Amino acid sequence: MFLANSFDDHSWACSYFNYAGIWKPIVLLQQVLLTLSHLILPVLVLLKFKFTIVTAVLLPYAIVSYPLLIEDFRNKRLPNRMIYPATIATLIIITAYAIYRHDFGIFSQPVGRAIISFLISLVLYLIARGGFGAGDVKLFFLSGLTLGIFTPAHLIAATIFACLGVALFAIVLLITKRASSKTTVPFGPFIIIGSWLAVLLFN
Repeated sequence: MFLANSFDDHSWACSYFNYAGIWKPIVLLQQVLLTLSHLILPVLVLLKFKFTIVTAVLLPYAIVSYPLLIEDFRNKRLPNRMIYPATIATLIIITAYAIYRHDFGIFSQPVGRAIISFLISLVLYLIARGGFGAGDVKLFFLSGLTLGIFTPAHLIAATIFACLGVALFAIVLLITKRASSKTTVPFGPFIIIGSWLAVLLFN
């Protein structure tokens, strides 16, 4: 945690807060705020789609979105321990609902779109050579699977939002001289942001 690490580097500050009796409340407040930030997307999904199958499909992606976004911005990686469980959970929900409704299309539509998203991102991964990571490819599959329950327009909009977002972010970094032309910008956060903009704005 940033706050805790900061005080570890300055033992006098840590001692002061311990002496003043407010160190534990500060750490507790930080944990509460962190927990609330994880719940924002799931709550928004629940408010928008109520108790429906759409909510059930979106929830796994919603739960891991914020942790993935932060992890990619900080460390430029998208951990499998977050992506795989969310992907498997989404597949199970979609499969179970397709079986319940006796409708193979409920399964084939999102899975087919996820595969297309995966293949397109795989091509980008092979071409970019470092500018586009393997984690981004897996995340594209998850976002394609999740948004696949809607229309193809949602996937297109999400991709456009992601590309515009990462381009604008890179331009801002260059203008403010916080990066050079050789600096790599994490793409994962913008895949996530673009996906949720498409879901929340167009439904």
